[in-house]
Amino acid sequence: MVVLSALLFFVGIALLIYSVEELIENITKTAILTGVSAFLIAVLFTGMDFENWAFGVTAIIEGLSGVAIGSAFGSALFLVGVSVALAGVLVPFKPDVPSEYLLLLAVSPLFALPFLIDGSLSRLDGVVLLVIFGGILGYLYWQERRGQETFRDEETEEAREELRSNGHKSWYYLGLVGLFTLGMIVGSELAVEGARGILSAAGVNGTVFGMTVVGLVLSLEEILLVIEPVRAGRSSIAVGNIVGSLIFFTTGNIGLLAVVQPFTVDQSVVLFYWPAVFVITLLTAVFLYRGRIQRPEGVLFGVLYLVYWILSYVYFAGDSLITW
Repeated sequence: MVVLSALLFFVGIALLIYSVEELIENITKTAILTGVSAFLIAVLFTGMDFENWAFGVTAIIEGLSGVAIGSAFGSALFLVGVSVALAGVLVPFKPDVPSEYLLLLAVSPLFALPFLIDGSLSRLDGVVLLVIFGGILGYLYWQERRGQETFRDEETEEAREELRSNGHKSWYYLGLVGLFTLGMIVGSELAVEGARGILSAAGVNGTVFGMTVVGLVLSLEEILLVIEPVRAGRSSIAVGNIVGSLIFFTTGNIGLLAVVQPFTVDQSVVLFYWPAVFVITLLTAVFLYRGRIQRPEGVLFGVLYLVYWILSYVYFAGDSLITW
């Protein structure tokens, strides 16, 4: 039973990730063909982890709120503790990020804290978090219009080149958008069903499972999104992904979950998981401000992530967690 559940989980995650990556690419092509600004597309899609969002929404609808919020926070921690850590060790780089962006990054987890601290998130709380996230995106867009170059707009240029070579019309890409949206839904359903079976058979707390395993699996592609741009000499791409993703996970992601369905959170989220996200986000902002992500910083992030996993399963993996 556990083997079947694990198989469902990983097959669902694989389908989800593939479908979302293809969905984003085809949305970008559709938008270009319909005349939407390539820059605006890049801003909207940078750092917004749609497969995590899709998984979380499905999990929250199915009553697995711990897995849902865990996947958001867990993905944020994986992004820094593994992706940025590996980049620092394998391909050290010296980022140059506007200080205003780093201030937003450093304080972004604080936006969620007032809504988490009472143990539940309402739809109104979710709306507020989404408005905050939208405001941050608007500010970044305004700054980029003034000449900043942080986001991955060359992805749209690659899409433009492909569009010029294949000659397909907008309806073709709209059809692919529909197809991969279906794939995203099916993948989410399979992954959630598998997660439910694993939790039932193994007796692992849902929040812990989401904060560790789900967060890790859903963010595996982040390793490439950070390391490959740095290796190719385009560290601004990696930095845009890091900053955008961390802000997204602690505002827009949680906000949408609450709008879809209000939920309660384990006491461990406020006592352990939120502080872990805040510390790792603050350290990331500090290191980016100093203009260096190199081997010492990479090793530190990796060690902190390992400690996080150990503490999660030593102290919070049981079913006896107190909830608010």
